[in-house]
Amino acid sequence: MSAISVTGGRPRTRSSSPSGGGASLERQRRRIFWPFVLPALSAYVLFFIAPALFGVVASFSEWRGAGTEMRFNGIANYVRLFRDPYFLSAFANTMLIAFVCGVVAFALAFSFSVVVREMRARVTIRSLLFIPYLISPIATGVAFGLLLAPQGMINTILRSIGLGTLAIDWLGPDNQFRTIMAVFVWLNLGFFIILLMSGIDRIPPYFYEEAELAGANAFQKFVHVTLPLSWDIVTIAVVLWLIGAIKVFDLIISFNGLAGVPAASSATLAIAQYVATVGGPVPAYQMGYGSAIGVFMVVLIGLLVVVVRRVMRRDALEF
Repeated sequence: MSAISVTGGRPRTRSSSPSGGGASLERQRRRIFWPFVLPALSAYVLFFIAPALFGVVASFSEWRGAGTEMRFNGIANYVRLFRDPYFLSAFANTMLIAFVCGVVAFALAFSFSVVVREMRARVTIRSLLFIPYLISPIATGVAFGLLLAPQGMINTILRSIGLGTLAIDWLGPDNQFRTIMAVFVWLNLGFFIILLMSGIDRIPPYFYEEAELAGANAFQKFVHVTLPLSWDIVTIAVVLWLIGAIKVFDLIISFNGLAGVPAASSATLAIAQYVATVGGPVPAYQMGYGSAIGVFMVVLIGLLVVVVRRVMRRDALEF
């Protein structure tokens, strides 16, 4: 288009440039965009990025906390990791939670998801299964600590019904970590049931109808219909499980009481970091070494996520 203006009695056309108007609009958007984004971005950098970078720097130093000198010691803290029996035991326990508990949790979650999907009261049952996930892990650990104590309710009931041989010391050194693993699965099971059911519910019914016409049984329908068509949700669930398993801390610390320090047989990586920094009857305040454990955890999570994404990568299915 062109606009007409008159100068000295003679008409003259003036072109209106669409590109010029677009550039002006873009500048206006930027002027509006940055005032809204900068406060949140500044807070994120200040409270997340900066501490994370400082932790990486501290991991290469010998440092006992604020007010003390930070002395660079190279990779000494990382070398110490693989010579520390407490850390190695914590790493092994974390891998048990991540993989052994993961297999059990996903087997149970898929079983419940498939069974509940066929029930009429599935909304109510789904809500009941999700309730444990809403409970604070600290509260869960304290509650189970009371229930599973040597003279707690569980052992009292077992003795009263004549099953005293099953009344063992659930929280003793030989059984505590197995108890923690079972409670961790119970605590997180509801969330993964809901997550997997969200993937199963979106599968069109005619896939199952065609499988039934082909003579497929329940297991074959699960393998050839349910699992492939909900694979993207399964991948997300596995990633979330691994992240949660590697970070588990509050549930374990609550079993021992807030003033107690878990033994190496029931420690995890997060517990090892806590013990190295501020944990224990006499805090060690080994902030540099604790930072190295934290960096190791971040790298471990990143590697596991990359491996899982590559191993579980499949072509997208549209239906």
